[in-house]
Amino acid sequence: MVMKRSLMISVRLYEARYHGAGEWPPAPARLFQALVAGAGLGGPLQDADRRALEWIEKLDPPLIAAPRKHDGHTVTLYVPNNDLDSVGGDLSRIAKIRCSQKVFKPRLFDGAISFRYAWSFEEDEDSARYAPVICSLAERLYQFGRGVDFACAWAELLEVANLEQELLTYPGIIHHPSLGVRGLALKCPMPGSLKSLEDRYRESARRFRAEQRGGITRQIFTRSPPPRFAPIAYDGPTWRYVFELREHSGDGSFAVWPMSETARLVELLRDGAVARLCSALPSQRAMIERVLVGGKIDGSGDIPASERVRILPLPSIGHHHADRGIRRVTVEAPSGSPLSSNDVQWAFSGLELAGQATEDAPGIMITLAGDESDGGMLAHYGVGNGGGYRRWRTVTPAALPDFAARRRIDPEQKLAQAKGGQERASECALAGDSVVQAIRHAGVPARADAIRVQREPFESNGQRVEVFAEGTRFSKHRLWHVEIEFSDEILGPLIIGDGRFLGLGLMAPVPGRAATQAELGLDASTICAAEEIVRRCGGFLRAPGRIRCVLGLLGLPGRGGLLRRGVHALFRNGWGVVVASAFVMVVIPSARLIRA
Repeated sequence: MVMKRSLMISVRLYEARYHGAGEWPPAPARLFQALVAGAGLGGPLQDADRRALEWIEKLDPPLIAAPRKHDGHTVTLYVPNNDLDSVGGDLSRIAKIRCSQKVFKPRLFDGAISFRYAWSFEEDEDSARYAPVICSLAERLYQFGRGVDFACAWAELLEVANLEQELLTYPGIIHHPSLGVRGLALKCPMPGSLKSLEDRYRESARRFRAEQRGGITRQIFTRSPPPRFAPIAYDGPTWRYVFELREHSGDGSFAVWPMSETARLVELLRDGAVARLCSALPSQRAMIERVLVGGKIDGSGDIPASERVRILPLPSIGHHHADRGIRRVTVEAPSGSPLSSNDVQWAFSGLELAGQATEDAPGIMITLAGDESDGGMLAHYGVGNGGGYRRWRTVTPAALPDFAARRRIDPEQKLAQAKGGQERASECALAGDSVVQAIRHAGVPARADAIRVQREPFESNGQRVEVFAEGTRFSKHRLWHVEIEFSDEILGPLIIGDGRFLGLGLMAPVPGRAATQAELGLDASTICAAEEIVRRCGGFLRAPGRIRCVLGLLGLPGRGGLLRRGVHALFRNGWGVVVASAFVMVVIPSARLIRA
């Protein structure tokens, strides 16, 4: 039986900063170059060193562990060009060539955490001969990155189980290669990389050559050939698992969870997965709580949102008769998460919802669903359709910050504390601004061209925002249903707001392409009038039933003109402004509203 082992090289910089330009984490090609530089410090490469470096070229791309970083301040240095000959060797004209500038923007990190690169290989004669040589070469490494990044390194030969244990306790971020999948491209050694470095070093000694033309000798500069490395994708797409809610009954039929209790379902699943993982990995309790809960009970130990496991209950949608009950849950494990995707899948598979079994209801268990990559419920949430969407609407309301909350009205004083149109418009505008921040926090790359907020659902089988607040830390005044029209197409799943790790703010795409202002043929005066009327009368205009009722009384107008009883209308391509003595109304196709 062939045994697999791992070669792990650890690199520690003497100063907690890295000046290498470009990618983060430092690519394996940089480590390979540093090993070659250290091996050749005392002269030409020894034959054993060369063969060991050629052996590591043939291995699969390594796993990378790197500390978390933040960017330092940009420093610009101005230095003279090493080109005095261009001014005839006249030192008085040195100012003419003092124009070069070097820009440094170091990456800062915890200097106590080392970089780690782990190659896996099968034990054979070559590995037994060359792996120890690589370990000795690592001890000769003296810099990593630019020349100012002095470093030391050491290497270990580990069993696969020991490597996994090392990675579980590593306090930084783990980066996995994802062959054939789009991701962060990092250069890795490939067969021929060592030879290309030797050719580059050899040609650098002949970069300048003298050439005589017309009695004048000139120096010609020639660039050295670039080294050869293979770009490998790291941190590919998120691992996504779809689970189904099944009853414990004999037929194992679907269990239906009410959409209004989305947050409670997420908490039950999350707590159950945490308990299962902590029982299996008791020494990793702190890391498990950070990844699944977001921190410890006291709020410490925060972790970036991009590294957290996300639980998304999926209400049944896709048809106007769909009841929007929750029958499926998708669990997303980021590729850079400290918790492996296999552990995440195991933690949720077969999980029973605690406290749900009664005499009438035998209990609920979640089971791994079949392949839904080509369709299924995920397709209704913008996943697996091969393209994105510009227009999205919330299925569960988004939780916006406290400053965007609506003013509370005492139920016993509804008339005395009723809100005027100006206050309602101000609340909607503030909520719209908060949606822009929520989009940025969710990592959406596109800009929002139009935003619509309301308390009512956008679909007939939806629910108002108030019912989602019960049992959560969010007041009902912070919850909003949101419709967003993006500047570019967005892929699903999409979830925004402060409650996105509790299943609140889940959005579904609206099929069809949104029409632009130019395609609708609107002139500036119509747009200005419509925006002003929506701003002043938004509460009335957001009721499609009223629009249909008034249109039925007025009849369908044409291009515009005088209707009955002094009612004037201006219509163009279905858009219009209706003005009467008692009311003013905007008519917009498909009940679309312009946000001023």
